[in-house]
Amino acid sequence: MAASLSKTLGLRLRGSGGHRLLPSRPSTSHAPQPPPPPAAAPLPPGAGKEAGAWSKLFLFAPGAITFGLGTWQLFRRQEKLEMLEYRTRRLEMEPVAWNETVSSAVSSDPAVLEFRKIVCEGDFDTEKSVFLGPRSRSISGVTENGYYVITPLIPRPTEPGSHPSL
Repeated sequence: MAASLSKTLGLRLRGSGGHRLLPSRPSTSHAPQPPPPPAAAPLPPGAGKEAGAWSKLFLFAPGAITFGLGTWQLFRRQEKLEMLEYRTRRLEMEPVAWNETVSSAVSSDPAVLEFRKIVCEGDFDTEKSVFLGPRSRSISGVTENGYYVITPLIPRPTEPGSHPSL
């Protein structure tokens, strides 16, 4: 009897998973044991392929988007260089004298004087000045606040009997 008691206690200790204070069920050698549950159910045959397609998509999409954005930046850079070249050429041209001819040309197509220097004589209309701001600028690490002042220029008539063209 002592042998069977020690055998029962040994089985209890092994079956309890190392928890000696918790009681476990008495083990009977002739009782049928249920089979252990499966670790994971097997996946259907097509499930692995679908998951692989999604992972390929998620790996491919960022690269494709990055490539597209990089290409767009190259085209944008080229457009910017062409625009800067156009502006530089227009600013390096001889100044245009403002008169009735130029005034009538501007009224039909304002792009005629785009980025062109203009020579004009006249008087500033300070009553119609517009202040844009506050604006800040940084000179040698010191930030100063101020305003842009836009004041219209009323051209002087160049010929006797003519009136200002604005």
